[in-house]
Amino acid sequence: MAIHSMKSFYVKMCRTLLRIITRCRIPRFLFPKSNHIYSVWQHLVLLALRQYESKSYRRFADLLQECTGIQEYLGLETIPHYTTLQKAAARLEGTILHKMLSEFVLYKKVRLVLAGIDGTGFSYSTASYYYTKRINLRRKFLKIVLCADMNSQLVCTVAIHHDMAHDNPDFLPLLEQTNQIVPVDIALGDMGFDDENNHVGAKKIGIHTVIPTRYADVPIWRTGGIHRKEMKRNFPINLYHQRNKSETIYFVTKQLMSDEITSRNYTTQDNEILLRLIAYNVYRIIKLEFVILIWFLQGLSCSVFFSTLQHIFLLILDRFNLKKYASCLNIVIMSLGICIH
Repeated sequence: MAIHSMKSFYVKMCRTLLRIITRCRIPRFLFPKSNHIYSVWQHLVLLALRQYESKSYRRFADLLQECTGIQEYLGLETIPHYTTLQKAAARLEGTILHKMLSEFVLYKKVRLVLAGIDGTGFSYSTASYYYTKRINLRRKFLKIVLCADMNSQLVCTVAIHHDMAHDNPDFLPLLEQTNQIVPVDIALGDMGFDDENNHVGAKKIGIHTVIPTRYADVPIWRTGGIHRKEMKRNFPINLYHQRNKSETIYFVTKQLMSDEITSRNYTTQDNEILLRLIAYNVYRIIKLEFVILIWFLQGLSCSVFFSTLQHIFLLILDRFNLKKYASCLNIVIMSLGICIH
């Protein structure tokens, strides 16, 4: 595949997605007798980008006509028709998407997971809140419960329900699935998971749980369960506040993309949610690369920091043939160093 010289954000997304796909060992073509016009890799990347852009298949196919960088990077000789992407999304197996979703924490080399488990809903309808209240229409939701690493804010596993269901039954299955991918150290949950069986089941697989107990006014001696009593005696409030990052994951996903599901049958709805979470993970990994660079620069001494910064900017000027501005850059960096000292 041809690599585009200008690495835009979308080209970086394509690059990260292709790396995840190759690590998952997904074949280029699922069927030997297919027409081999577009590969499964290209379909997966384009479908994830469609979720990131939150566009319909028609509008995304029209947008793709203008995205020459994506075309060159993916090696697209022709732009796929919107029905091609629609049928590809319906053919995709959920196991492939679940495998891709769980590969991100391995890709970022997460050694120990600080797991946060929480649920949210996605609307089946695009009807406005005013309209639903005006005609007294009950809105239906697709329910998901996900387990994410609170340190990197990457989604590891997810459970999808097509009706309103309680989050509690998904607590232990999600923990076990995540623990098989990367060892889980601590699991954080809100009061919806306040169940002694959750504490006992997590302890059996070597995971410490932090879940606040309900009914705070009930005295400890009347609270059922050894672990629930311990939560009331010594509750690690600072550690528990890390669970708020799971709400951040939902907020970013719904703000960047959408809180609505456009598919109409269960299979494509599941695939749409999984592709949306994959698109979020890709977005998060690209952002993490920038954050890690800032952390690295902040850890350097002042003189080393400015010399590193100067070297980076000189590389940028050299890349865009702007060497004539190198002397001005040196003066600016030296002035900054004098001001800080």
